[in-house]
Amino acid sequence: MKRLLSSDLGVYLLSGAFSFVVFVVGLIVLDATLPDGLDRGRLVGIVTGYLLFLAVYVVAIWIYRGIEAREGNVREKGNQ
Repeated sequence: MKRLLSSDLGVYLLSGAFSFVVFVVGLIVLDATLPDGLDRGRLVGIVTGYLLFLAVYVVAIWIYRGIEAREGNVREKGNQ
C-alpha cells in the first residue's frame, strides 16, 4: 500500500479521489445556497461536465502509463 501511495499512479488516484470529494461538497453547497436549489437541468449539466473531466483525466493517466512502460522497456533493452 505504501508503495502505491508513493508511486505516480497513487498520486493520480489520490488526486482523483480528492477532486470527487470537492465535487460532492460543491454540489451540496450549491444546493444549499441557490435560491431554488439544484434543479435537474443544472445538475445534469454539472455532472456531465465533471464526467467529461474524469474521462480526460483517466485517458491522461492511461497515456502516461503507456509512455512510462515504453520508456522503461527502452531503458532495459539499452542496458543489455
